[in-house]
Amino acid sequence: FECLDSISGIGVKSAEIILSEASKEMSRFPTADHFTAWCGIATGNNESAGKRKNTAIKKGNSYLRVAIVGAAWAAVRMKDSYWHALFDKLRKRMKAQKAIVAVARRLLKVVYKTLETLTIYQEKGIAHFVDLQAKAALYHKVQLSWPQTNDV
Repeated sequence: FECLDSISGIGVKSAEIILSEASKEMSRFPTADHFTAWCGIATGNNESAGKRKNTAIKKGNSYLRVAIVGAAWAAVRMKDSYWHALFDKLRKRMKAQKAIVAVARRLLKVVYKTLETLTIYQEKGIAHFVDLQAKAALYHKVQLSWPQTNDV
């Protein structure tokens, strides 16, 4: 319970719901992606002719989904946090409801890792998010400037 309470946005009620619905035993889920799919907030895969089509979230544990989305809303309202920065970045290219589901999915992955290892979560803050974005931009810039050969 203390491990879940250390995660930003997850309060007493959310931690109780998570523990009652998913339990603290994470060995039945091989990966965090399996856990998010069981919850029902995994990303869909609806692609045809190279175009990704709009899909709704999948069916899953509705009680856990409601709790984790509520926790995600609480987490993004905390200023100078990783979750707030992530939500702002996602909000620029999609609606708030879709962005919050994406944040909730990442939050649920953190819940999985925390329950699997039974460690206290340490918030890395907005500086960590900015650092990750800078590394991704540098990697993308290097990939674009690399000479491309077309040996066909």
